[in-house]
Amino acid sequence: MRDIQRFLKEYGFILGAASLAALASGFIRKLVWLTRWDDPAVIILLATGALSGALFILGNPEQVQAVLTKRGTRYGFNAAVMSIAFIAILGGLNYLVMEFLDQRFDVTELKKHTLSPQSKQVLAEVNREVKIIGFFTADDYTLRENFEELLNQYLAESKFLDYEVIDPDQDPIGARVYGEPYQGLLFTSGGRTARVQYSPSEQEITNALLKVTSDKQKAIYFLQGHGERDITSSAEDGYSVVAEKLRDQNYKVETLSLLISDTIPSDAAVIVIASPEGKLLDEELTRLQTYLNGGGRALIMQDPYSEAGLNIVLSNWQVRFGDGFVVDEVNRTQSSPAFPVGVNYGYSPITADLQRQRMYTFFFYARPIEQTGDSPAGITFTSLVETSENSWAETGSEISRDDTDTAGPLTMVATIESNPLFSSESATSSSKTRIVLVGDTEFVINEIVNQATGNELLFLNAINWLAEEERLIAIGPKDAGPSYIFVTDVQKNFIVFLSIFVIPLLVGATGIAVWVMRRIRSRFQV
Repeated sequence: MRDIQRFLKEYGFILGAASLAALASGFIRKLVWLTRWDDPAVIILLATGALSGALFILGNPEQVQAVLTKRGTRYGFNAAVMSIAFIAILGGLNYLVMEFLDQRFDVTELKKHTLSPQSKQVLAEVNREVKIIGFFTADDYTLRENFEELLNQYLAESKFLDYEVIDPDQDPIGARVYGEPYQGLLFTSGGRTARVQYSPSEQEITNALLKVTSDKQKAIYFLQGHGERDITSSAEDGYSVVAEKLRDQNYKVETLSLLISDTIPSDAAVIVIASPEGKLLDEELTRLQTYLNGGGRALIMQDPYSEAGLNIVLSNWQVRFGDGFVVDEVNRTQSSPAFPVGVNYGYSPITADLQRQRMYTFFFYARPIEQTGDSPAGITFTSLVETSENSWAETGSEISRDDTDTAGPLTMVATIESNPLFSSESATSSSKTRIVLVGDTEFVINEIVNQATGNELLFLNAINWLAEEERLIAIGPKDAGPSYIFVTDVQKNFIVFLSIFVIPLLVGATGIAVWVMRRIRSRFQV
């Protein structure tokens, strides 16, 4: 026994170091890797640390006692006890509030832990049972926590949602009944199913609820036959991404050729016209104008230097696509002033989230939208995205401002809303004409829309507003994204001059002044 004590006393410092290292490793694995307490590695590390610490104390009792009886140790111990007690009190109060008061307070700037009004409206309209099955293995612990943190907000809002978890490893037969999803959530109701996989998203979960509870699909028709953007193309300049996002929101996405069809389909909720390269025939323009005059809905996008005759269709609302392309020297990308950035938004459900979350939209050779006169009675024109005052519509071949160019601010996106100019078979007596105009089609091509969240929101919100599906107004991300500051070349040069020359010179001058003052004081003291 004495030999063991002598050994422990002689090599106790090794046991002490090993104890601290093992305990630290165990807690780091649990807290950083977010594993469970019953993780074998965590158990082994913590048990090893506790055993090594016990052996260290057994071999060095006098040294441990001396340390514990020091005044500094007692003060530190008391401070630790008070800290633990304070944390325990806060934890207990939090538990009591959550358990008995069922109250949560979200103080984050973007309300990351609160469902959006759109999601709450969708949940309020759910009136039948929706079964939600989570497919998570034991290794998916972190992913499951992330999903359930968001899903619990939905479960608290509606009594019609029922949630259960299936572990595909532990219950492969039960998982196979539902088609063996890899991971994530499966929504099912009334024979319809929808999945949310890989990562939790409020927009995806809300859209899944809509898919399994909505009784009717609205149709979005994209005009084809004149070189418009292709909704089936997965190329960089195609529209397949936005078409799929519309399907995710439970829309039926179709193509329409007015060269083949004499009328607009009766189930058309919105017609999308994505910059025809060739001029539409007179009979096509007449069909479009008749449809819009009678309370139709359309998203019309027109690139610069592309004339399809759409200004004829828009003449009844005193609006047109202007000449040239927008140049903005302030709100622009670094690439070119001809790539303006949307910063200034008008008031509308379409842009409400963009304003609230300070999100920007990016355009590429955008065409200005102009009013040709005062809006007639009953017609509301709203400018949604405007350029800065230091912008103009360039009508020449080179970017060079002159007296012939239209001065900013210019409108790049606008809405028109009016009562039907005359009745039609396709419109109800209560329907209103709604039109969204965008002077650019490139802002939602596949290459751009996957990178610019603001562009995606603008497009989807425009479609939802046109289809009178404001409850589907796209839910923006709640993570605080990067903030941008747009400066002119003069401002940029001033910042560079200030940071490289002025500030270092001031710091150097301050140091020299301090040195000189000290020399003067020391000389007078002598």
